[in-house]
Amino acid sequence: MARDGGDLERARAAKAEAKRLLARLETVCGVGITRVAGHYAVKVNLETEPDPDAPLPEEIGGVPVVVHVVGRIRKQGRRAAR
Repeated sequence: MARDGGDLERARAAKAEAKRLLARLETVCGVGITRVAGHYAVKVNLETEPDPDAPLPEEIGGVPVVVHVVGRIRKQGRRAAR
């Protein structure tokens, strides 16, 4: 399989597939598209380290998958006016 990341349309299709594949993993807090070494990749953000047996693919349809543990994502409160 190609590991070059492909074009944006392949990355978008891989992102949709990643959302479907990873929908049941509670630790997933975001799925997006990023660029790695000049090519598109799917980025999966996790709240916590995944279980060793978690079904996290290395690529989807030839598009690389990058996994980052980013912690819990929370809405920030409004800042006080200065």
